[in-house]
Amino acid sequence: MVMTLELARKAIRIALEHTRKTGNICSIAVTDRNGVLVALHRMDGALIPTADIARDKAWTAAVFQCPSSEISRYGDPAAPNSGFNTSNWNDRITSIPGGLPIKDDSGVIGGIGVSGGTPEEDMAVCEATIWALQLESDNKA
Repeated sequence: MVMTLELARKAIRIALEHTRKTGNICSIAVTDRNGVLVALHRMDGALIPTADIARDKAWTAAVFQCPSSEISRYGDPAAPNSGFNTSNWNDRITSIPGGLPIKDDSGVIGGIGVSGGTPEEDMAVCEATIWALQLESDNKA
């Protein structure tokens, strides 16, 4: 499976349902497996920077195929000889929780990033969205 606009919109709809239940106002981004933005939704009233932060979380999760919060395992750009450093740490990589890879049986097909709540709240939206997408996919099989 590949990340399509239809699937990205479905992920955003699911994420919006979850955020509305919790009362959070946030931005939600979905990328393909290469980190290319497929869809972005900034809820009315969400702070403007949350859109870029959500995109960065989704990008990080997709291209590194791990939660955005775990990117530090590849190194700390502030530490010498850590792998990443200030010359190769780009402006999209983030270690802020709230970005998860979206997978199917073939592997990573994209990433989802949520920004606007606490790190725990953003992660909960990502997890609930991925769980619902997986449940829906299982029911189609």
